[in-house]
Amino acid sequence: MEFLAETDKGKVREKNQDYYYISDPNTDLKLLILADGMGRI
Repeated sequence: MEFLAETDKGKVREKNQDYYYISDPNTDLKLLILADGMGRI
């Protein structure tokens, strides 16, 4: 199985607050974590 992740800071923010983590495929525990940074205006 293959995964691809991409983030974008959007039109309002100066800093990208999104985060993703994909665990090493050679480990027994498979993790895919995604956090959508919503920030403050």
